[in-house]
Amino acid sequence: MFADLFEAANDLIHSMPYRITVQNLAARASEDPRYWTRRSVIFLGDIHSRWGLTSVEQKRVHQILRLATRSVLVGGAIFLLREIGVQDHHSVAIHPNFYAAALEENLNDAGRGKHHAVSKQVHSAISGFAALPLLIGMIGNDHGQFIANSLGDYVGLSSGNTHNQSKVVLDLRHRARGDKLIDNTLALMQEHIEEPLMICDLALAQGVSTRKLQRRFLEKTGTGPLVAYRALRIERAHQLLVHTSLNLSEIIVATGFGTHSNLARWIRTEYGMSPQAVRRHAFDGVMS
Repeated sequence: MFADLFEAANDLIHSMPYRITVQNLAARASEDPRYWTRRSVIFLGDIHSRWGLTSVEQKRVHQILRLATRSVLVGGAIFLLREIGVQDHHSVAIHPNFYAAALEENLNDAGRGKHHAVSKQVHSAISGFAALPLLIGMIGNDHGQFIANSLGDYVGLSSGNTHNQSKVVLDLRHRARGDKLIDNTLALMQEHIEEPLMICDLALAQGVSTRKLQRRFLEKTGTGPLVAYRALRIERAHQLLVHTSLNLSEIIVATGFGTHSNLARWIRTEYGMSPQAVRRHAFDGVMS
């Protein structure tokens, strides 16, 4: 679940992608502070059992919490603070199953009913599900609130009434930094995938000249409206190849590519394989 979230974040960001590894406390942790620069560590506990430590593990957890840029304690992992004697330094979100024990052992409650909390470099959540918005907030701190909002929308965790957006649209909107002309044009493009509009018609619908629309796209996104429009259609074609059983003729019509050769050309350019191979890989896991 967490790996899926960070992989989805990597879909939306182009610099400093997240790398996910699973570590065992039995493994020796690096003592070099440089190793821990920009590293976050998640201690994934459950909602039924507290996390206890051996004496060797206590030393390693203490070292990790001291050196890591951020640590996230989930569920019963909040008791790690008690295990290493630093419970007085942080407030944590406590699951109801652990509330009595946590107070008995002098863990500081971040607030009754709080699902997640931040206390200095230590983050906490009452469960794995409650940790998801906490992690999205961390990603927002790293890459900006737009990416955080877009990621929530992308994976279905947004709290607002935002429309589902494609990876291509999210990328272009991020680069455009909220430019209204580009936002509105992208929305219009999405409404006309099957029968693509001419760029001059897109400009006319926005009340600007074709040249102004082209210039704005180039200035804000580094690409022209024609290329952006085509990227949306290629993305839609790929989604239909992977997630539906529509035949190629139907997909060609649904994405406005007109001919099989045109669709094949752009799918191969973007994904490095033919439409048939994309579908075969999606259903069988076999690359052509």
